[in-house]
Amino acid sequence: MSSAARRLRQHHTLRHRLAAALGAGALVAGVAGAGLTAQMAAAPSAAAAQCSSSSFTDVPRGTPKYAPVTWLACQGITTGYPDGSFGVGKPVTRGEVATFLYRQTTPSHPKNGAAYFTDVSGAGAFYSTSVAWMAQGGFAKGGSDGTFRPNSPVTRGEMAAFIYRLAGATQKGPNYSPFDDMRWSSSFYHEASWLESRGIANGYKDGDFKPSRNITRGETAIMLQNAHPYISGRGNVTSPVTSPLPNGAGNASGSTAAWKTKAASWATAKAQSSSSYYLYGGNGPNGYDCSGFIIGAFAAGGKDGLPRRAADQYKAADSYVPLSQVQVGDLVYWSSGGSVYHIALYVGNGKIAHARNPNEGVSITSIDYSPYNMLSVAGRYS
Repeated sequence: MSSAARRLRQHHTLRHRLAAALGAGALVAGVAGAGLTAQMAAAPSAAAAQCSSSSFTDVPRGTPKYAPVTWLACQGITTGYPDGSFGVGKPVTRGEVATFLYRQTTPSHPKNGAAYFTDVSGAGAFYSTSVAWMAQGGFAKGGSDGTFRPNSPVTRGEMAAFIYRLAGATQKGPNYSPFDDMRWSSSFYHEASWLESRGIANGYKDGDFKPSRNITRGETAIMLQNAHPYISGRGNVTSPVTSPLPNGAGNASGSTAAWKTKAASWATAKAQSSSSYYLYGGNGPNGYDCSGFIIGAFAAGGKDGLPRRAADQYKAADSYVPLSQVQVGDLVYWSSGGSVYHIALYVGNGKIAHARNPNEGVSITSIDYSPYNMLSVAGRYS
């Protein structure tokens, strides 16, 4: 190793040790010790200056995330939960982050009501306009299957990429990585190292950036506050870099059969009821296993004769569609060893209702709450 590289390694090692000594725990807040420029340390807008405190139950005054969370709330970028908490340790979804960035930058763009991803309609959801803007500006690219996955958690690497693109950054990372778990060829390396070089986000006390870890709402507040000087006023779109989907593409349009709406409503009500619970072999009226729950939902919609076993319910579908085109009333499946062992009902807005297990009971979750062993197709009944 050259003497220059050795000195650079010693420099980064010293930085990591210093972060640990300061109790860096999770994200090191750039406001505290990342060498911010005077511009980054500048006070927020006048409107935010009039709002200088917050009272979230889980973010007490004096804690490390109190200032950035308060800034986020005072800027009107987001609020807390009805129980008075901010959800500082909760993961943030891709749809929520799109909305946060949209509110933070207030960009101008074609508000054409068009859909750009198969799983996000042009209107209706709280994130529809924000996600469309992200696509128009090229700030979010979505998956290879044409989906955006608005209800999926955002990883730290994805968050770095969103900010990097919105800031218009093109800088490549240094040959020697500032993070122990990332190299020049690593996914999100250039984005993460750019954030680090600007004091927007540092790594953890162990020297890692952890690009695959889901980012929390508290960490998001830190990143967005630190990134504000680099993204404020940016994001205006005149000519979209992405074309909208053809009319009728994806699952955002078209009508849903009445029986499927009834089935989804029944499943949602059951999942939200405190009387419902998981029971192996259960067919109700309160205890269900996964396939018994589906039978109950279909029966509520007037569809009888569904097979009892999950594997047979999979085989009995009239057709199969990619998960990116899932619609209300479709069934989604999990399989191991070539046999379907779990089944759920899609109820809309990226959510599924299902009887999960004795610990989790009957509940509503994100459709991709457990992608491991999840089939890539949904079963559709006519």
